[in-house]
Order: sequence, then C-alpha cells, then structure tokens
Amino acid sequence: MKLEPLPLKRLKAAMSVAGASPRRRLGQHFLQDHEVLAEMVQVAEVSSDDRVLEVGPGPGILTRHLLAAGAEVDGVEIDPAMQKVARALIEPKLSERLHWHEGDAMEGTRRVGKVLAPLIDDATAFVSNLPYSIAGPLLAAIVSRDEGPKRLVVMVQSELAERLMSPPGRKTYGPLSVVMSLGANVTRIRRVSPGAFWPRPKVFSSVLMIEKHPGRPTNREFLQLDGFLASAFHNRRKTIVNSIAQAEAVSPEEVKSCLCLDKKSQKSRAEVFSGVELRSLAQRWAGNAPGERDRP
Repeated sequence: MKLEPLPLKRLKAAMSVAGASPRRRLGQHFLQDHEVLAEMVQVAEVSSDDRVLEVGPGPGILTRHLLAAGAEVDGVEIDPAMQKVARALIEPKLSERLHWHEGDAMEGTRRVGKVLAPLIDDATAFVSNLPYSIAGPLLAAIVSRDEGPKRLVVMVQSELAERLMSPPGRKTYGPLSVVMSLGANVTRIRRVSPGAFWPRPKVFSSVLMIEKHPGRPTNREFLQLDGFLASAFHNRRKTIVNSIAQAEAVSPEEVKSCLCLDKKSQKSRAEVFSGVELRSLAQRWAGNAPGERDRP
C-alpha cells in the first residue's frame, strides 16, 4: 500500500485531541521525514511474512509504514496517551494488524521489561526510532538473545551509533561496542538531521542496520561476558589488570594469574583488546577467577 506523507499539522491536531504532547523525559522526538521512514522499512525488507517489533511507536508514524508493507506489528509504548493518537492517524484497515502493548520496554537500565520480553522471540524483524535512554542496553539485549529477530533497523542518536560501531582503540569503544562486534554486523544506512523530527532534537541521528551473525556467542556466554566487561572497563584509565583487580577486590597478581596475559598485554588497557580477545579472556576469568575453583 502506497502511503501519502503525514502532515505535521495533522499530527499536532491528533495530539491535541488526545491531550498528549511530546515528553522530553521519554525522549519523544517523532520522525517526520517521509523518505527516511520509507527507507527504514525498505532496508529492513519488511513484508507480509513478518511480525515486526517496534519499541516506542509514539503516535504511530513509523508504525503506519510498517503496516503498509503488510506486516503484523507489535508496538510497545510507555506513554498511555499515544495509543489514541496512533489509532487516529493510522488508516483503519491497517490498524487491524497492529497489536498495542502498553508498558516500559526496560526494567531499570539493563533488564528487558516484562511487557517486551515475550514479544522478542516471536519477532522476525525489529524496526524502531529508539529513545536514547534505552537504546544501547535494549539493542545489546536483543543481539545477545539466542532467539528473536535476526535483522534490526533502528534510528539512534549518532553519538550512540559511534559507540555501537566503534573499533578497538577509540574513546567510543567500550562494553557495548564489544557486544555488538561479537553479536552482529552493524552498518550505518544514513545520517539524519534534527529537522527530520518534531520536536527537533539538538543532535544528529543515524539509521543503522544490525544483522545478527551465526557465529555469535550464546546468551549464556553473553551474560558471562557482560560481568567481565564491566570489570575490565571499570576504570578506563587503568590497565585491564588493575581495573579488574579494583572492580573485583582482588590483587593484580591474582588477575594476571587467571588471565595468563603476556607482559605487554598486562600493561594494556581494556580498550585495545578486540571483541574476540575479550571473549577469550572472559572465558579464562570464568574458569580461573578467585573463588571459582571452590564452587560446586
């Protein structure tokens, strides 16, 4: 189904009728650019065979495009006022394939919310304009799951995009970069200016294509890796040995013994190690860390 652009005045009118307004606390900047919306759906290769998961559909502007491509859509939205707006803006025939779920996508900063969790494994694709506050941990959680969508097309702030794609050795490289490098291939599709949104954000955004690759660690390995990375990057100014020692309250000598690092690596910071190297170190740490030998 070919869609006509949705005028901003119509969006504002629907918001007014519903008694809704953009909430900065929730990162609500609604993508208005018809071309970008269409491109996100096209890149994701959304079709009638898909069940698409969308987090933060808001007034349903992107949702409308997903439905027009023929997909079933599960939308998870924390703002209760938005469902009324979305139902007013989306054509009735398309709305028949929209399944609205009200609730928080994340519990705290790291755990997937109860509303979202059961929807992930059934989704064949994930397409969303993500709020900055949850984008990083949410994408890491989806990529690290054994099941769930294999392809994700997302709009995120460009600052986060740099972290997701960062190679070792840069200031933007950290635990999130490692998880993404091990779990998926990340490609920037395009940069998007603030003028594409209402209200306008203060920063540029990026559309990313994230494709899970078959050689990624299992969910269990990712959980193991998560704890290790938190310690390895605990103090970025310290060497990986001293950072882990500080985080785990053990001696540097114990860390050196567990990780079996050569002298050069012992003096290096975590940010110089590749994802593959850190995965290997995490496995050594899990098997040899102080106290592990005594566990049943």
